[in-house]
Amino acid sequence: MKGKDITAKLWFNIRLRVRAEYSEHESALRGRVSSDKQHPLERQFELFSRASMLLRARDLGSIVCDIKFSELANLDAFWADYLSGALLEALKGVFITDSLKRAAGQEGVRLLNRVGPWVIEKEQAILRLKVNRQRFGFTPGRTGHRLLTEQ
Repeated sequence: MKGKDITAKLWFNIRLRVRAEYSEHESALRGRVSSDKQHPLERQFELFSRASMLLRARDLGSIVCDIKFSELANLDAFWADYLSGALLEALKGVFITDSLKRAAGQEGVRLLNRVGPWVIEKEQAILRLKVNRQRFGFTPGRTGHRLLTEQ
């Protein structure tokens, strides 16, 4: 019981980026990206530059969500949904709206979500370390007992 009370007092953040993009870019690039340069390196650079500009112009945008967790069980559930794809499916219903579909026209829209796995692993490890420190009264001194950087 004491461990649950301690866990409830600890918070950590996860940053989730949700991005909408066109499902297919190849036809847009094929019809609009060309170069008249003769030198292969110059030609490749110009093609890359024009393709980059076109793709930036087609950007449908992204949203960054900062999520705070106070319990390890909630973080574990979030991470399991992220890995299984259930989170992405739930986000599709929220972010791919009728107005976004109309704006995209005939082209399909897909949704991407991204959280670096190292973020979750680090946050889980920090939370477990804090809980164990408080549970067992361990307070590291200045002599190198610090296992992770706490932020």
